[in-house]
Amino acid sequence: MRLLVGLGALAVLLVGGCSAPAAEAPVPPPQAPPAPVVADPVSVSIPKLGVESDLIDLGLNPDGSVQVPPVEHPEIAGWYAGEKIDVDGDETKPGQRGSAVIAAHVDGLTPTGQKGQPGLFARLSTLVPGDEVLVEQGGDNRLRFVVESVESFKKDEFPGQRVYLADDAIRLNLITCGGAFDERTGHYVDNTVAFAKLAP
Repeated sequence: MRLLVGLGALAVLLVGGCSAPAAEAPVPPPQAPPAPVVADPVSVSIPKLGVESDLIDLGLNPDGSVQVPPVEHPEIAGWYAGEKIDVDGDETKPGQRGSAVIAAHVDGLTPTGQKGQPGLFARLSTLVPGDEVLVEQGGDNRLRFVVESVESFKKDEFPGQRVYLADDAIRLNLITCGGAFDERTGHYVDNTVAFAKLAP
């Protein structure tokens, strides 16, 4: 992340051979540096998996659940850009303190509800601590995140607070489906989450 801070310079003008001391320029009071402007993310890539995708915006469904990319396009990822599930009501962009979230499918579904082609996050569960996740932002800025852990959760035990609300660092959490595929419902029974943190 690039942060541009203007630095003032104090110049003293000496005229001729005058030996009188120059008056000191007033020193302005210290100012806090401007907060970095974090642009919307435009793409995500995972070098170890050899996958890359532009990012679409995801919001909330009418029932309050988080949207996912269309199953007809399992090669596409989306970032949660909707009304944030947190105390300030703002979304968390990758690069901001808090938990940014990117979701993609483990595979697609056919019109009859059967498993289709592998999705962008088909091998998300194979990531290990230290693997990289790269996020491109508008303005040609690239953020590098490092995986800390990859975990699986039953959907009815999904740790929403941890995934969406952890604000102790600049975090990026990648979500997909996992576990067994329930042919009856046409859904997986688990979620797989890769927890990552902005690299130093």
